[in-house]
Amino acid sequence: MSSPNPESSGPPLRALAMVLISLAILFAAIGALSLTGTGSDEVAAPAATTQTSQAPAASAAPTTTAAPKTSVDPADVELQVLNNSSVSGLAAETAATLTAEGWTVTGTGNYAEMQVPATTVYYGSAAGAQVAAQQIAQQLGATTATRPATLSAFGDGVIVMVTQ
Repeated sequence: MSSPNPESSGPPLRALAMVLISLAILFAAIGALSLTGTGSDEVAAPAATTQTSQAPAASAAPTTTAAPKTSVDPADVELQVLNNSSVSGLAAETAATLTAEGWTVTGTGNYAEMQVPATTVYYGSAAGAQVAAQQIAQQLGATTATRPATLSAFGDGVIVMVTQ
């Protein structure tokens, strides 16, 4: 008697096909992840350093400088939101978001003198303005920049220039 199916000496073809399909899916997923890029383009701010100076004699106490301020009270900041897009009401919507997060918005409006490529939080020379701008930018997923001269008419606080 002869059997219609000869015995195979290796794994069944179905199991081999499943392994190959699994590997293909794995490599496709790795390829897709590498194309989308998991790295971040953001640059981390350098850590604040404090310096201590010590006198050579043991009788003098070391002095330290205070670490820079890392947060600011939202009530202490003059904040304006300007719409730099064609989306109607975008400044008011962003102002409402910031107000809900504790910021005091002193004004909203439109700004068309220059085109800003992405939502940017500008800061002036007012006390705490840069720290506040960094906090707001983090909340909105925006960038920060020093205030250009074209925005000097809006005071010395923080200006959020919203785009789409």
